[in-house]
Amino acid sequence: MPLSFHCCFQYAKTDSLIPLRRLSPPFLPPIPLFRNVNRAIISFMHMDIDLIVYAVIAAVFLGRLWVVLGTRNDDEPQRPNPFAPPPPPAQHQDAPLAAPPQDAPRPMHLGPPPNSLAGGLAQIQAVDPTFDEKAFLQERRDVFSTIVSAYAAGNLNSVSEFLSPALLAHFQQAVAARAAAGQSAQTRISRIKEAEVTAARAEGSQAFVTVKFISDQENILRDAGGSVIGGEEGKYEEVVDIWTFARDTQAPGARWVVVETGG
Repeated sequence: MPLSFHCCFQYAKTDSLIPLRRLSPPFLPPIPLFRNVNRAIISFMHMDIDLIVYAVIAAVFLGRLWVVLGTRNDDEPQRPNPFAPPPPPAQHQDAPLAAPPQDAPRPMHLGPPPNSLAGGLAQIQAVDPTFDEKAFLQERRDVFSTIVSAYAAGNLNSVSEFLSPALLAHFQQAVAARAAAGQSAQTRISRIKEAEVTAARAEGSQAFVTVKFISDQENILRDAGGSVIGGEEGKYEEVVDIWTFARDTQAPGARWVVVETGG
């Protein structure tokens, strides 16, 4: 019979198996050793379950990451970048290449339209760089008052230098006709409320500027006996006059003269 079998069992005369605990051979572990093993097993079972769960999750995640990424050999083609922009569409070789974009031409500053007021004033300044609109209007106010008063009094010689020859002749005819009828006129201007340029142009060296005057006037017309036959003394009315002045910019010392009147 083998030695190991003799170490564990022994036959009796009655051919019955004698239990191991009765023989108690010296090589069997003592009972306290089994108790320590049981205690270790129980302590292991009471370990923190969360740590075990986290360890399992980490192992699964690393396994999946290895499966997805893996390793690339030199012979393996490059994986496409999912975040890269799509390649441009392929073009046929026969198709003409598009010309590179060019900057749009910038609009040229052509200045104001020639038929506008600003354009007309620009034309005058081109032929007469000394022209100043503000100073021009201030001088025309004084000339306007002087001519109106001289016309009413019938004394045009004092203002002949401010009138064109044709307009001076027209005024002289009107004054002569009034005198022949035995009538006399009286005009007073209390104030000039407004004087503004409404048109301007240049024709060669000739400059033309049209001015609108708005003034408060008292106009009285008397007969040969001195009776008032027109207007009312002390009553001032608003009168609108539109005069056009002209000047030869190339003539030395030339004045601005009235060439046309209206209202």
